[in-house]
Parts: sequence; C-alpha cells; structure tokens
Amino acid sequence: MARARSPGYPSIGLKEAVAKARMVYDKDYQNKVPKEVIAAHMGYKSLSGASLPVIAALNQFRLIEGRGDETRISDIALQLFFGEPGTPDRLKAIRDAALAPDLFAELHARFPEGKASDAAVRSYLLTQKFIPSAADTTIRSYRETIDLLKEEENAYKERNPEATFQAEMQTAMGDFMEVGGLVDRLEKVEKSNPNQRGTRKEVIALDEGDVIISFPDDLSPESFDDLKAYLDLFIRKMQRRATRGDA
Repeated sequence: MARARSPGYPSIGLKEAVAKARMVYDKDYQNKVPKEVIAAHMGYKSLSGASLPVIAALNQFRLIEGRGDETRISDIALQLFFGEPGTPDRLKAIRDAALAPDLFAELHARFPEGKASDAAVRSYLLTQKFIPSAADTTIRSYRETIDLLKEEENAYKERNPEATFQAEMQTAMGDFMEVGGLVDRLEKVEKSNPNQRGTRKEVIALDEGDVIISFPDDLSPESFDDLKAYLDLFIRKMQRRATRGDA
C-alpha cells in the first residue's frame, strides 16, 4: 500500500529558516556551493531526512537560490539579515519571503492576517489531503511565520506613522477620499454655496482661528458613522502634527 503523502509545505517557520540561512552565510557568504555544504554549515552531517526538509524550507522562503552544486544565499535573505527593522525594504522582503510558499499565500488569503483558530486551519488542510501530523506541522510553521510578519509590520507602523495613517484612512473611508482632504472639501462646499438649504454649519472657535464644519441636515446613521470614523482619524493626524510642531 502506498504511503500517504501531503502537499509541499515548509517544515519550519520563517524565523527559524532565517537563522539557518544566516549560519550558511556566516561560513560562505553568497558563494555557490553544493547542498551538502549547506547542510554541513547548518550543523547536519549529510543530506538526510533531517537536513533535506530544512533546505527545502529555505528554498520555499526564497532564502536560497540555484540548484545542486550552484546553490547560494539569496538577496532577499541579505535584507532579512541586515535590513533595518521598520523600513519599507525590510518589510517588503519579509512579506515576500513569508508568502513565497504557495500554501502560506493560500492560507493568508483564506484567513486574513492569520485570524482563524488552529482547528479551522487544520480542518481546511485535511480537506486539502494533508495527513494529520503534516497539518499540525504546517500550522506551527505558518503561525511562526505570520508572527514574524506581524512583528515587522508593527515596527514599520511605529517608524512610519504618516504612512500608517493614510492606509487606515483609505481602509475606513474608501479610495475616493484622500488623507487630509476634509478641510479642502469643507472649504469648497462653503465657497460654492454658503447658504445651501438643508445644511447646517458648526463654528468651533480656537485660539488659532475658527474651524467651520458644514454638513447635510439629514445625515443618515450610516453617513454619521462614516463621518465620525473620518474625523477620528483626522484628529489623530492633527495630534501627531502638533506633537512634532509642524501643524
């Protein structure tokens, strides 16, 4: 009877794969070497049942490239070794590596940001002809990989608050609104028809000048929620500018 086999998947998570790839780089940089040498640099005695799955994982994450005796550490791996956390280039490299395995890209699309229970992911994998033990290994390596991706995304958000604000704004209000466009839109409404029927105007007196908001008199509950979400994000942006002193 033929032995049951599961579809291809990384046997280790991206964080561990990067550590293994770094061991190879520290010994041979980006030199082209046989896979037997790669295995030895990672602490294995030979190409075996222990080393081959790890080498396969490095290949699936695109941390190595080439074939046979012409295998070397990739440029993506260099970015993961030496890239400064929170920078666009490093975030892109981690995202590219994390979602390079077809299975991980599929899981990420099916369960956005990894927001699913292990039971749900396991059930899906079993329907895709994974044997139970392989499904469990896949879940573990996938979780570890997505955790690393989230860690880098958080570092990017902390380092790039303006870019993060713009992304949040587009998500909350849709592509038709531009970040910071609220004041311009209000000014255009005020100038084009200051006495338009069915509208109300609120004037908020501040030390630096008045803030004027014009809005329809019959806002629906849905539109009110949209406006509130936009204003919340707009206020957050203004607070950041005031803190930096460039308001």
